[in-house]
Amino acid sequence: MGRAIKQGLEYFPFDIDFFQDIKIRKLIRYQGGKAITVYTLLLCIIYRDGYYTKWDEELPFIISELSGYDEQYIQEVINCCLTVGLFNKTLFETNSILTSKGIQERYMNINRTCKRGASVSEFSCLEKDTEGVTTHINKVNIINKEPALEALTLDDEINELKSAEVWIDNLQALHHMTAEEIRAKLDEFKLQCIADGKMKHEDLSDAKKHFNNWLRIVSNDKDRANSKAGRRGNILKADAKKTYSETF
Repeated sequence: MGRAIKQGLEYFPFDIDFFQDIKIRKLIRYQGGKAITVYTLLLCIIYRDGYYTKWDEELPFIISELSGYDEQYIQEVINCCLTVGLFNKTLFETNSILTSKGIQERYMNINRTCKRGASVSEFSCLEKDTEGVTTHINKVNIINKEPALEALTLDDEINELKSAEVWIDNLQALHHMTAEEIRAKLDEFKLQCIADGKMKHEDLSDAKKHFNNWLRIVSNDKDRANSKAGRRGNILKADAKKTYSETF
């Protein structure tokens, strides 16, 4: 019999644009900067266990002891995290479970990178594949099908892309943009699709590929335009007085 697959992680990535996330900014606005300590401690506990943890009477004490903040404040931070969407509110209210779609997507992405068997089954926030089984990874095959878009409009596609947090994380690193800038570009991309008469894509993978290519072209065009503008700014007009006595 093979060894049981380890569910917990030894590390998880920390995005350099973490503080640009609107949910994080709201958390800081409502609960102060020290709320990030509480949230980060919860992420460590969640990823150590796998992709979720259960909120019980012991957890506030543990976080209080580690952070130095009182338990009442920690409970307020948790409530705020639920309100702004950092944790799934429905799962917390029904099962006292702390997790989210973003947490589970990152968990699966790390396991994929490490080529380690893992699955998200219990308390899943992830989409279902075409066979009705939660997307998962095993040691032999990687099953990661994008949902079919037969019933989705272009607006639905854009909304799906805006909520694909792991994909947006990768785009931020690739294009050196914030998550908010990328989501704004998705609105521009929708207008371009309408102008081109492309009202839907084959699947989300096709939509992601199309957007990434479009964004690269738009960014390159902008860089070239800025470069030309800079060169034109240094050209002396024909009727301008030429002076060579100044120090270069």
